[in-house]
Amino acid sequence: MRHHNDNGARLRRALAGSASAAILTLWATPALAQQEATATPQASDAVEGEEEGGPIYVTGSRIRADGMQAPVPVTVVSASELEALSPGALITAVSQLPQFYGNQTPNSGNFFLRSGYGSLNLRGLGVNRTLTLLNGRRVPSTSAFGGVDINLFPEAMIASVETTTGGASAAYGTDAVAGVVNFILNTDFEGIEVSGQVGVTDRGDGDNYELSAAWGTSFADDRGHFLVSGEHYNQNGIHNYRGRDWYQSWGTVGAGTAANPYRFSPNVISATSSFDGVIFAPGTVINGLAFDRNGNISPFVPGQTATGQGTIGAPGARQIAGPGSSGDDLGAEVFTLYPDIERYSAFAYADFDVSDGFTVFGQYLFGQTGIFSYNTPRGSFQGTPTTLTIFSGNPYLPASLQQLMTTNNIPSFVFRRTGSIEDVGQMYLDDTTTQHIGTVGFDWDIENNGLLDGWQIDGFYQYGRSKRDWRQLGLRVDRIFAAADAVLDNGNIVCRVSTFSGGAAAFPGCQPINLFGRGNASAAAVDYVTGFEPGQSITTPLYFADTGFSLGEEYSYTTSAEKVNLTTFTQHLAEVSAAGNVVDLWAGPLAVAFGGSYRQDSIRQVVQDVTNPASNHDTFRPVRCNDPTIGLRGVSPPDCANTVGNQYSKVSNIQGTADVWEAFAEALVPLLDTDGITANLNGAARWADYSGSGTIWAYKGGAEIGLFDETLRLRGTYSRDVRAANLSERFDKTGGAATIDDPRTPVIEAITVTRFSGGNPNVEPERADTMTLGAVFQPAFVPGLRMSVDWYDIKIKDAISQVGTQSVVNRCFLENAQEFCDLITLDPSTGAIILVGDVYVNVARARVTGIDAELGYSTDLKLFGGGMESLDFRGFASWLTERSETNSSGFTTDYAGQTGARQSDGVYFPYPDFKMTAGLTYRNSGFSALVQGRYIGSAIQDVTPYFPAPNTTPIVIEDNTVDSVLYLDLRFGYQFEGGGVDWELFANVTNLTDADPPLTPSYTAFSAYSVQYNSGVYDVLGRRFTFGVKLKM
Repeated sequence: MRHHNDNGARLRRALAGSASAAILTLWATPALAQQEATATPQASDAVEGEEEGGPIYVTGSRIRADGMQAPVPVTVVSASELEALSPGALITAVSQLPQFYGNQTPNSGNFFLRSGYGSLNLRGLGVNRTLTLLNGRRVPSTSAFGGVDINLFPEAMIASVETTTGGASAAYGTDAVAGVVNFILNTDFEGIEVSGQVGVTDRGDGDNYELSAAWGTSFADDRGHFLVSGEHYNQNGIHNYRGRDWYQSWGTVGAGTAANPYRFSPNVISATSSFDGVIFAPGTVINGLAFDRNGNISPFVPGQTATGQGTIGAPGARQIAGPGSSGDDLGAEVFTLYPDIERYSAFAYADFDVSDGFTVFGQYLFGQTGIFSYNTPRGSFQGTPTTLTIFSGNPYLPASLQQLMTTNNIPSFVFRRTGSIEDVGQMYLDDTTTQHIGTVGFDWDIENNGLLDGWQIDGFYQYGRSKRDWRQLGLRVDRIFAAADAVLDNGNIVCRVSTFSGGAAAFPGCQPINLFGRGNASAAAVDYVTGFEPGQSITTPLYFADTGFSLGEEYSYTTSAEKVNLTTFTQHLAEVSAAGNVVDLWAGPLAVAFGGSYRQDSIRQVVQDVTNPASNHDTFRPVRCNDPTIGLRGVSPPDCANTVGNQYSKVSNIQGTADVWEAFAEALVPLLDTDGITANLNGAARWADYSGSGTIWAYKGGAEIGLFDETLRLRGTYSRDVRAANLSERFDKTGGAATIDDPRTPVIEAITVTRFSGGNPNVEPERADTMTLGAVFQPAFVPGLRMSVDWYDIKIKDAISQVGTQSVVNRCFLENAQEFCDLITLDPSTGAIILVGDVYVNVARARVTGIDAELGYSTDLKLFGGGMESLDFRGFASWLTERSETNSSGFTTDYAGQTGARQSDGVYFPYPDFKMTAGLTYRNSGFSALVQGRYIGSAIQDVTPYFPAPNTTPIVIEDNTVDSVLYLDLRFGYQFEGGGVDWELFANVTNLTDADPPLTPSYTAFSAYSVQYNSGVYDVLGRRFTFGVKLKM
């Protein structure tokens, strides 16, 4: 089944939109002056052409050949171009290139679970299908999901970034399904370079600074070279929407039906809760009463209400209100628009020529990034997932409310409040990633006039380790129910559980909390329900979800107030390769490359959970269920079965190791070189043996034809690419509860079972078939003109995915699929389902198709005279014609063109039809000026055709379009020499016109705030300024 599949219409829309945008490229920008030092990476597999007017970069091969003799397109961006794209943030700069969709940046992703703060996503296929290299070598992941944080790279030493936009598994191995991004370091740097810059938005927030220094020198009569660099970056976060008039709490209203379609309206806030709380007690006189900031009650005004997927007043429904309600907008008070960031990096490199042609080298990289962000207030209870029940007799209740409850025999009510930072404080996440990478290796260029003359042999060993320290201070869900149930005991206000001997033992030191009115909770109560008691010495047997207790191993730590998750990733990598010419054929030399490698990746995740002395996350639940013997009541079943956010009950201790042996070979065969016509064939193959899943092949074949003395080149490839399961897909494991329907029963009714999900060590690699066709035009009769266009089609099958708990049950009992029955445990006496596993399997499919184009032009000028003048233009454009996903049930949805939220669940998609970045740079001696345009075409809010199953009602949105947007940037620079020092002064203005992000509203009932933009696609910070200076000696 396929929906939203009018690819021809989509391409016509994108081309029409791009026609007007193309006019803007005449005055948009690429770069400042090219970096003086050129990179000579030890393991780079892409070869550059000439800097000015040279060939388009089209290599992506292990064969060291001329840049025009390989069929795979490569985009190369210099360090100075990156600075122009976005000064100070490497991931932000690379994200401006249109072939990236949905990169993981500091202000994107989920608060609880990010996939890497600087992870790249080519084609929108996911960070786990984009291979990121540093100087041609892999680096350890900073996430169990496969992401590499490029912000940890030594930005001061980056010379260029080379992006291979096509399947490259045969050359590079797993993960290169969408392509490869290779960061080339300037390891030939000599001298001293120091730079510094400061930046701020025009609202006066988001201030930042960056400092860097580098020193390089040769020694031993130029046989050796050594360099060292370091840098520090600091960004103050933006934690609310103040000063940004585009934020008006836009959200979704309506039911999504033909009679009442979804509409987007400002001032959309909660219809069922407020900062200080609303009473939910259907059928009683107190239903709908609301508390104010002083703890007084009055009727709650719902305003103009509408529903999404439920009925007004139904627990857990998506409920929203229009103007005039007495609900509150949480986002207006506190919401992290951009987090606090602190980053350090250090880099050292040395090489030495042992003899002519034989060089040994070593390098060390240290990087650390800390990110701090806020989430909702800790006293937030929306009815899902945590339902807070207040009982009659609570001494903190206002007297008038208690009288109503007593008179009308109302035993309790559900208390819905968004909370405020003025009472129980605010949840935060402090996430620090530290990375160490050490590499040693050799390069051997053979020059002996013998059989191997001109061959190159390279080898290296690399060890990398990344450690991620997640700390979150949130609500103690294991304590809040006991603390909120306050009673009088001999005239003293105490927790009800404290009046039971068993309850006092289960909740020692329980402090009753007053949640009615802001600031009324005692400091002791706030401390009791937020965070752990710091300074405790804990020793616990170490239990791992996948293997059980670890043979007597114990884990000792000292507690902090936050909950702590420590995850360590390690990687061992060794590789040897050779490349050279085998024989001279009629049209040129037959060039080959071959080699082998071994890689081992490991993960070890340990959660410091004070609530769980056994650390057995398979069976332990921090939140106790209702128990009359200890006086505990009011605990909602979902909470005692599975605590979601505020304790790490769903995050298990895990450990695992995966390794792979690989062998690869590649050949470039010249077929024709005569009368201005050339033709070459390129082929590559890679054999890999993965632990757990066995052997698999990747291969590639391509051809390129040069016409009219290289004026026009045609190229094309077909490749079979693979992606092996990442560490999360192999070893992760989480537990909890799930509600399912048992299809074996005559009357289907919902039942609650225990569910575990996560890793499958034996899941097989994904397979992808990739085709590319392209052309490069570089006419000699127009010096300096360079252009290319490439079409691509990537089809992924056997994609690694989960099918869902209900699907596991259905496939077992309705389809008799034994592999799914093996994931179900039945009660031996009753036959009832008691446990269901939803692990990763090879069931899904995906496809992405599109067109990339690049245009460059460079020329010398004589406009003003008196200096060396030049004009440089460079533009990139990308059309996305399909980005579809097919789930395990065979249902296909094409998300190409969507940048809005899926209204059924609020998930955003980063797939505009058309994107373009282009620029124009003018230079006159030491002065440079550039203007840059970043254009994102009009898009779609939601491509989903129907509500989620079993509902088959079509979704209707009144206006399903997203406006296009153009961002303009300026940069001015001046270079001069003074006192024996080369100076450069520069100033950047990003988003010159202060363009607002287009509206892409959704409504998040769980957190009771509207979300009206997609920060993964659009600029949400507005106009900002950067000023800096560089000096080199």
